[in-house]
Amino acid sequence: METFGTILALLMIFSAAAASDSTFCELDGIYGKGNEVINVVEKTEGCRTNFVMENGTEVHILKLRFSQENTYPMVTMTTAAPSILIFTSTDTDYKTIYFTHTSNSNVKIYVTDNTSFHEVYGYKLHIAPAGQGNELVSWATRQFGGVSSFTTLHDPKNINFTKSKGTPLASTCQLSWELPTMKESLEVETDLSAVTSCLLDSQDELHIINIPDHVGPRNVSLDVVPTGVQLVLRGPAGTFWKVNAEITSLMSNNAIQLNGVALNGRMNLSDSDTELQDLVLGYFKTKSIRSYTKIHLKGPMIEITIRKRETPVTERAELTTTETPVSHTSMHLFTAPDYKVELDPHTVLQTNKRIYAQVSSLILGDGAIFIRVKSCLVRSAGMQPVERIISLKQEPCSGCHKNTRFSFSLDVLQDLPANRWELQCHVSHCYNVHQREGCTDPWPMKRNVEVTPSYVPPQNSDHCFKFTLQSVLGIAFGGFLIGILLIGALWFIKIRTGYPIALGFGSTGTFFSGCPCSLIKRHAVPTNPSPSENSSANGSMSSTQSTPTSSMA
Repeated sequence: METFGTILALLMIFSAAAASDSTFCELDGIYGKGNEVINVVEKTEGCRTNFVMENGTEVHILKLRFSQENTYPMVTMTTAAPSILIFTSTDTDYKTIYFTHTSNSNVKIYVTDNTSFHEVYGYKLHIAPAGQGNELVSWATRQFGGVSSFTTLHDPKNINFTKSKGTPLASTCQLSWELPTMKESLEVETDLSAVTSCLLDSQDELHIINIPDHVGPRNVSLDVVPTGVQLVLRGPAGTFWKVNAEITSLMSNNAIQLNGVALNGRMNLSDSDTELQDLVLGYFKTKSIRSYTKIHLKGPMIEITIRKRETPVTERAELTTTETPVSHTSMHLFTAPDYKVELDPHTVLQTNKRIYAQVSSLILGDGAIFIRVKSCLVRSAGMQPVERIISLKQEPCSGCHKNTRFSFSLDVLQDLPANRWELQCHVSHCYNVHQREGCTDPWPMKRNVEVTPSYVPPQNSDHCFKFTLQSVLGIAFGGFLIGILLIGALWFIKIRTGYPIALGFGSTGTFFSGCPCSLIKRHAVPTNPSPSENSSANGSMSSTQSTPTSSMA
């Protein structure tokens, strides 16, 4: 009968595995061993002491937890020393735990009265109270004088307790969070399907971690070794992610603490493998991901490590377009400050034209994270590249929580020939929390641009001056004033000297008709010259002056 039950349990296990959802990649079990990129461990409740009974018997309490798919779990156990084994489980997904003890040492098995347990070889089972945690430790201490260990295991298959050097002296087994795999004198082989993962040969470091809803909320600690990765973190409502990483894109439906900064994920992410994949690929505008990991662990604390890939990846073929590949953070160039018309990648830029740029990030959440452009430069291609730093001007942008805008010109390249240049801007994600600001290390955003010097007309020395209306009116008014002054001066001389000829009236007056004065010949010299004129003009006057008689004649 026991053999039939064992076979039935195995068939149920295989059926459950076959009924699992198909995914877009082949998921392999990695729990307890990890793979070259992802490693997932579970912190569980436990303790360890050196206690043994006076007869050398060890006392071990084992709290067993099982995945939803593991309906009929089977556990094999080996002990090197005489032992008292106390089993407990609060899970309700499984039907019965099938247990086999294979060692020759004396074993006494206790099972809490709320645990469905079947010992295949017919060991007598003793009943323990239904307490959990410290309650069960206290009962075992009163019953046996102490506890050697308390261990919580998820989906165990083989458990082996090696013999340890203990002491009959009573010592308290104080429960705390621990890694069961690090416990001394304990060897555990778990069902790998508690954590499944697959790796794809993708150029983008895009990683998806999915905790299905039926698992329940968890506290997850995630350490990411490589930089510039993109993360999708999906978990049941109430799950909290503590992330330590230099990432460039983050998507989640849970609360996140990224490098000490709180973020609230608002994305609606399904726990279906295919639906989640389709949403992620469409959102990030990519064709593939680097890894997909699905976690069924029921422990409240999970630790995940993402390592650098070890396998070489074929280098990306050179792109013919000047635009950088689609990524978590993107930089786009525009022709005007309204940021409506994006610059054609094949457009040849003039050095005197102003270019408007926008850097956008896919980081999600309501945290105080913003983008900062540290600096920009242009670099030429070739064996001896030329670099020029360009100055930036911040452009206004209302509501730019995940974007930043700036403008620049390439006038530093005016004295250089037309060429293809690499525009490189160094961008950082910064945060401002409680009046404390910090930034990640800047990483480059690159764009290839074609630049040609602007046309500058040659300087001509024989150029003509262009007068404005104000200049013409000023010159005319100045000439008018000069004329008035000149006429006034000549009029003054005429009054003082008495020579009307000085004003030109003598020669022109004869042409005025009807003027009687024009018929009378006027004397050129006054009868009473001034004393000042006598000395200089007497000689000439004596030779030209005649008497009235002679003049009449």
